[in-house]
Amino acid sequence: MRLIHFSYLILIVFLSSFVPSFGQEQINNLPVAFSGSIAGDTASTRFFIDFDQNLSFKTTYMDKPNRIIIDLDESVFNLGQENKLEPRGLISAVQYGRISQGRSRIVLTLSAPVEIIKSSLKKRLDEESYRFLLDMDSTDEATFENLLREQKIRSQSSSNLAVKGDRVAPVQKKDGRFTIVIDPGHGGIDGGAVGKNGAQEKDIVFEFSKVVREKLQDIGPFDVLMTREEDKFMSLRDRLEFSRRSKADLFVSIHADSLRQRFVRGSTIYTLSKKASDQLSAKLAETENSADLVGGLAVEEEVEAVADILVDLTTSETKRFSRRFSSLLVKNLGSEIKLIKNPQRSAAFGVLKAPEVPSVLIELGYLSNVEDERLLQSPEFKAKAGQAIANSVLDFFRPRMR
Repeated sequence: MRLIHFSYLILIVFLSSFVPSFGQEQINNLPVAFSGSIAGDTASTRFFIDFDQNLSFKTTYMDKPNRIIIDLDESVFNLGQENKLEPRGLISAVQYGRISQGRSRIVLTLSAPVEIIKSSLKKRLDEESYRFLLDMDSTDEATFENLLREQKIRSQSSSNLAVKGDRVAPVQKKDGRFTIVIDPGHGGIDGGAVGKNGAQEKDIVFEFSKVVREKLQDIGPFDVLMTREEDKFMSLRDRLEFSRRSKADLFVSIHADSLRQRFVRGSTIYTLSKKASDQLSAKLAETENSADLVGGLAVEEEVEAVADILVDLTTSETKRFSRRFSSLLVKNLGSEIKLIKNPQRSAAFGVLKAPEVPSVLIELGYLSNVEDERLLQSPEFKAKAGQAIANSVLDFFRPRMR
């Protein structure tokens, strides 16, 4: 008997040794960025990253704010603690990560207008690696604007490099069922907030959104969709379009932000309003609305709504439903988890601006608070908060159920 058990154990160990290779095969084939650096001053700055494989790239100027966008073949960024790209010289901030299927992006925010003097990706002579190199010099606004104009003429299109997210075919509505869109904030190149112990917002809200989806599917007649099913970047417009194409009956955006006031903790529920309910809400909305900049997209100017009485009525009704759902969330979440003081708040969050879809944004907690960071990764917290949100959705639609 012991011999049978031992043989069985050997077989399991043998087979399990092959399992990771299947799950990791696609990742293992991608180029890996393993080191990088920034050198120079405000007159001239050099930026480089070393990859273990060759890959293609494209550089683009962008303004408002001034940036250089570097689009690459999809890559894995594994720079490590000792190889962080600390801003200096003409570079005031660096973001990097996946932007869409098959593509990664590096966004260099500039402290002044620049002109690219050299950009290349070549195999290093002494090593089996490839170095992407970018040299830039300081210039004036007029020259930078001229570079933008020439770039636009060459491309014969807008300098906005946004690649639209996965499209959703219009949903065929089923009688007696409701479509709920869960929006895990951030993703890909846009990691969102980072906790003191390294927890990243995009990962926390993605895992939590999957819990909410499961709870909703178990509790009622809900068809639940998520704006992203993987770690990818989505613009604010893509999120809104996803909701509309899905013919959503309710839109719930999930976040876990960071504040300067590290003592602040607890969940908050936001609805849309032109004027923020308080200064903290206004600051959070400003941060969330700038997510497209992190992803290297152009800022689109706000277009004022057409002064149509029907649109106004639709928007007013949507806001009323949003506030009602917000109240249910405060009630149900408040019985299970800690809420911030005055948890029902409002601000001009861009992701909530679909006029025909009741929408809320839930800040699960604040990664700037160590206790919240710990709780947000707790299975018990996810289960309780996820169930409370599902209960709130059920209460919201109950009057419309047959």
